[in-house]
Amino acid sequence: MQNLTFREWMRVRCNQILMMRSSVPIGCLLFLWLCAGSIASAQTNPSNLDQFSPNPLEITTPDPLTPANESLSSTQREELRAALDRLNLEAVAKQQAGDGIGAFEIWFRELRLRRYLGPAQEIAALNRVGSVAWSSGKTLELKFITQRLEAIKKQVRSQVPANTELLPDLAAAFQQVRAKGPTLEVYQEMLQNARQRQDILSQGQILQAIGQIHINWLSYEKAAPVYEELATLIQENRALFTANAAVPNPAVVAGNGAPPQPTVPPSEVYSLRQLAYVYQQSKQPLKAIAAREKLASVYLNLQNPSAIPPLKIAIANDYQTLGKINLAAQYYQEAYNLAVPIQQYAHASEALDKLALLYRSQKQFESTLRIYQMQLLLEERAYNFYGLMNTYDNLGQVYQEMKDYKKALEAYQKGLEVATRLGHRQEYFVKKIQKVNKQQEKNS
Repeated sequence: MQNLTFREWMRVRCNQILMMRSSVPIGCLLFLWLCAGSIASAQTNPSNLDQFSPNPLEITTPDPLTPANESLSSTQREELRAALDRLNLEAVAKQQAGDGIGAFEIWFRELRLRRYLGPAQEIAALNRVGSVAWSSGKTLELKFITQRLEAIKKQVRSQVPANTELLPDLAAAFQQVRAKGPTLEVYQEMLQNARQRQDILSQGQILQAIGQIHINWLSYEKAAPVYEELATLIQENRALFTANAAVPNPAVVAGNGAPPQPTVPPSEVYSLRQLAYVYQQSKQPLKAIAAREKLASVYLNLQNPSAIPPLKIAIANDYQTLGKINLAAQYYQEAYNLAVPIQQYAHASEALDKLALLYRSQKQFESTLRIYQMQLLLEERAYNFYGLMNTYDNLGQVYQEMKDYKKALEAYQKGLEVATRLGHRQEYFVKKIQKVNKQQEKNS
């Protein structure tokens, strides 16, 4: 029984009980009152719901707002929509006042009635309330909303012909309630339809959405073939996707009250970046390298050299992970050579620092010292005094490992000068100098 109708019923029953007082024993009156209270609690308190409770969205008890018939005139539709919007506002007010139970009681009533306005209206409302349920941690409410969305999905599939226009809304709603499986099922159906229509741009958008879902759920191995397909699709239809990227895209509501966000059209750069990322996360460095090499070529064709140095560094990291030291050193050097002319001193310094550490790990001290000397010049050129201080520290450490205490002392003293100028790490360098002096005395 619906809440408003039930309250009215309770008033009637109370009046009846009062009228019966003269002829009914007090014990019976008390029993009737307690029963009425128990029914009221069961009807109005969703906290009594558990995993075995029937879905409140499938309750068929008549509601005061239930239309007399399902065929509504435009005026009746507007009146019902306005009434349901008022219910939503009432639920929002209860939620904001801290009455989550009361809010969802009203929302479930609203959702039951929304279906009379058609599946598109109902799906949109389920999406909205599902968003609140997720952000509020309402697991059981999410389950009921998901079950209703599943029922709508079955209805859509059973229609001949199927109402494919509802599929994007269904996918968005399933995604809002974090139902991964149903979301992917709907997207796969949308992808199949796009392939049948030979709609290349839609295929790209759907593949991009599927790939992102797998990433969100940390399913990197499942995301990889999706982005491979997307990258191939874009490469084979580069002109089409390039033209599409130049067209402004409509904003979409991000959910949970977030402001509208522009949709990002599929691009070759995006697909390859995502591909490199998922291969990196799934511990497949060789495939990550291949994706980054392709991405570097794309950036070169786009005349975007500033994006290439960090790619070279990432490739070098992968080769170092694989134990291919020479290739790693080659790519660190390439990153440095590309970064300096375009004044990307931070990337250039990072490349040199990693290259020096690579040589140092191999006990190639002469090469390490040469790299640190290059880094000193670079940090001076960039006026990066913190980088200069750290490089002097690294030089001192290498000289110490080589037992060249005189040069180690010189490096630490220069590091102390920079540290004093910055007002940072002076004590560290003082201790380093003291330790080297002791080592020098011991070996003299």
